Amino acid sequence: MRRSPRPFGITRGAEHTLVYTNAAFCRLAGIADTEAPRVPITTVFAGAHGEALSALLDRASRDRVELLDEHVDASSEGASGWQCSVWPVTADNAKVEALAIEIRESSPSDAVLELQRQVAEQMLLGALRERGLADDAETADRAKTAFLRAMSHELRTPLNAIGGYIDLLDLGLRGPVTEDQRADFARVRNNQLHLAALITEILNFARLGSGSVAYAISDVNGCDALRHAVELIEPLIAQQGLVFDGVSGDSSIVARADPEKVTQILVNLLSNAMKFTPAGGHISAECAVMNDAVTLSISDTGLGIPAEKLETIFEPFVQLKEGLSDREGGIGLGLSISRDLARAMKGDLTVESTEGKGTRFTLSLPAKSG
Repeated sequence: MRRSPRPFGITRGAEHTLVYTNAAFCRLAGIADTEAPRVPITTVFAGAHGEALSALLDRASRDRVELLDEHVDASSEGASGWQCSVWPVTADNAKVEALAIEIRESSPSDAVLELQRQVAEQMLLGALRERGLADDAETADRAKTAFLRAMSHELRTPLNAIGGYIDLLDLGLRGPVTEDQRADFARVRNNQLHLAALITEILNFARLGSGSVAYAISDVNGCDALRHAVELIEPLIAQQGLVFDGVSGDSSIVARADPEKVTQILVNLLSNAMKFTPAGGHISAECAVMNDAVTLSISDTGLGIPAEKLETIFEPFVQLKEGLSDREGGIGLGLSISRDLARAMKGDLTVESTEGKGTRFTLSLPAKSG
């Protein structure tokens, strides 16, 4: 529970004193990573944030209801806003003993709806128009918009509720928990997070298509970027019985790019290498300079990619079907998103592969001048 990726806490009393906080909650609040600060939530979150959260907790306690995906506006403080869910923990006499709260960052609802609209335009509307079915396309456009609006609520809201209740059960608030039950909770939580990630992947793809992604270009040390990406998933590499051979290259190489986008691309490439490399295989990373461009490469000794699929793997919703298909965890958008991000930063993403021997993906970025 302490390792849950989303900020989660439990409060008690009229002042909503925090009696439990996980590590993610502590990071969000900017407080020490302890079991609980034992102070009112308005002390931890000052100003508009604290007042809004306290009001949300008041409403859940007073009405004894779950509040799921409630928007907390943080625009006045330069943030995009939060989505908060609150669950009352009641005793046998229906008295509210505590309140559980989960917080996640969100985009404004209008922006989310626009992203959803872009997905449908690329997947459905465009295909119909190519066949000259303009009237059908407009009808489908209206139906698609209504469907995707419902999808945002009908999928995300119960997913967040599932995660929240699993956290409550794991804490033992409904009774003692055995180790076998904790293992089952972990499986449920992992699948809940996986499905939420798939939805996020679709929205990220749509955001790229709409041109609404912002880029904060700065100096990026190539070797440091590779090491940071590896650190994020290195435990998973070991769990799958793979060997990481390290990061090689000149540690003084610097590119011009958005650091967060670079990390996103590299983590996706490393994840793909893990998916398609059998146990005992090797993964490596390299930083170099070639023709005034910085190249960051991820290589593996996995299954390789058939020559006829080397270009199509960058198409949206395309996945390799051969071998290890039971380990595929996405919906075929990761490489498409990664290449679009690279090209938006005036770089590119390319691949070299020999079937049966392995694959090498190379992210190229503009080198720092001077």
